[in-house]
Amino acid sequence: MKLPKHPVSQTAHERGVALLISIFALLLISGVAISLIVMSGTEAAIAGNAKGNTQVFYASYAGLEEARGRMWPIHPNTLDATTGVNKGAGTMPLNKVVYILNPSPGEVVNPIDLSSTNAYRDTEYLQEFGVPANSGTLNVTTVVSTAPVAGLPGLLFKWVRITAKSERSAGVDTNGDGVLDSTTPLSYDGKHQNLAGSGRQVLRATALAVFPNGSRRILQYDIAPVVFNVAFPAALTFDGFGDALFPANSNVYWVNGNDNSGISSCGGGVNQPARPAIGVPDNVDDTIITGEIPPNRKNHYIGLGPAPDVENVTSSMSANMQTVAGLEGLMSTIKDNATYVFNGNQSSLPAAALGTASAPTITYVDGDLSVGPGTGYGILVVRGTFNASGNTGWRGIVLVVGKGDMTVSGGGNNEFDGAVFLANTLDDQGRQLPSLGDTILNWAGGGGNGIYYSSGCVNWALNSTNYRVLSFREIAE
Repeated sequence: MKLPKHPVSQTAHERGVALLISIFALLLISGVAISLIVMSGTEAAIAGNAKGNTQVFYASYAGLEEARGRMWPIHPNTLDATTGVNKGAGTMPLNKVVYILNPSPGEVVNPIDLSSTNAYRDTEYLQEFGVPANSGTLNVTTVVSTAPVAGLPGLLFKWVRITAKSERSAGVDTNGDGVLDSTTPLSYDGKHQNLAGSGRQVLRATALAVFPNGSRRILQYDIAPVVFNVAFPAALTFDGFGDALFPANSNVYWVNGNDNSGISSCGGGVNQPARPAIGVPDNVDDTIITGEIPPNRKNHYIGLGPAPDVENVTSSMSANMQTVAGLEGLMSTIKDNATYVFNGNQSSLPAAALGTASAPTITYVDGDLSVGPGTGYGILVVRGTFNASGNTGWRGIVLVVGKGDMTVSGGGNNEFDGAVFLANTLDDQGRQLPSLGDTILNWAGGGGNGIYYSSGCVNWALNSTNYRVLSFREIAE
């Protein structure tokens, strides 16, 4: 007979251990859950903080870009005249301060209110110039930002300040004389900043952005107009060897190197010494070009020397215009800063690419170009053959550099005021030549009124370039 089985009972001690283990497991799970929640919140806060810092950084950056863009003379809301620079030819005084303000609707942004309750006060100015931004010695101008578009809220920068740069404001002894000059603006010659005034003036843009969550950022640009470092030695220059001229046989056609002798001086200024009517790079081409001028028109080529004024201008030509490599580098720089770039042959140009007297352009054609009738303003680069027909003219600079081939036909009473420069740097396949080749100018028919040197038109065209960034930094508050 089997004996009945009895259940094995746990002691009170064993039941207590099981309870503790359960409680410990519950606490462990709860701790992990809480840790995950805290970690998730921390990561979200970090991500939100990083996002806010990124947004406020780019808001301040956008302010700098608005300031840089509006310093371009042909910008529809240019600050060129407001700062006193006037198409790059003037100088912004060191006591001049221009603020671009960008308040939210109903908000007041006043950077020269230096009270501690003003979140938008400009305390950085004192650090740079040694006087507060609200000093009575300063000439302060404010303008409104163009950031809002079609009624939409704009970028959240609050203000951008534009000032002239000096050694004192930069904190850099540029010329190494041991003195931080506070009275002389800095200039940029295309390679270096200097106190000599060689090149174009350096300006400084400082932008403050503040977000509703308190995030702040101050960024700063040093900017200066693009410098092409070119000088035109004659009204018309053939920069090649074995050049050919097929001149107009017209009584109204002239090539004149006397400064601002044409119908347009483009704002002029003080007249400069006369240039040769035609410049060439060697004496052989001097003889060739002179011999191609009709005997009854030799007195229509005037300027620095006796008519017909054709001269070897190598000694007065910019170094970067005397070699294929130098010219190709110059063309690349112009292309990088052009208002309009057209690839391939062009049978015409849109009206905008011709520019206007108030808004000259830099138009770059990487191929052949045919235009006419009409008048262009600014800088024109043609890499192929340039065909101008009808009543065509230009105010500024024409660079036919590549094939070095220019044809003008059709007559009329228009003219080229400024300078015309021809150089053959490329073969028929567009490859660089080992040395400068021969150029051709064929001025057929009545030919219009010709080419007139104008330092006013040349400088006006060169000063219509945009601004490049020389340095960028973030300012710690």
